[in-house]
Amino acid sequence: MRMITTEDIKRMRLPNLTSSQIRRLSNAENSCKNALTNWSKDYWFNVFKKLCEKYNAMEYFRKVIH
Repeated sequence: MRMITTEDIKRMRLPNLTSSQIRRLSNAENSCKNALTNWSKDYWFNVFKKLCEKYNAMEYFRKVIH
């Protein structure tokens, strides 16, 4: 029996994206969450937002942020 991974969950939420696009969004999201300084938080937040805009995933962005 196979366990559902976080990548599987993201694939279900973002069905129209390729695996590399999901990987980029996931990495930017995790970097934003793990950022320690204000500069890095701001930087990764903006990267995540721009990627969501580029990939037309703003609904996912709003869910993650709130």
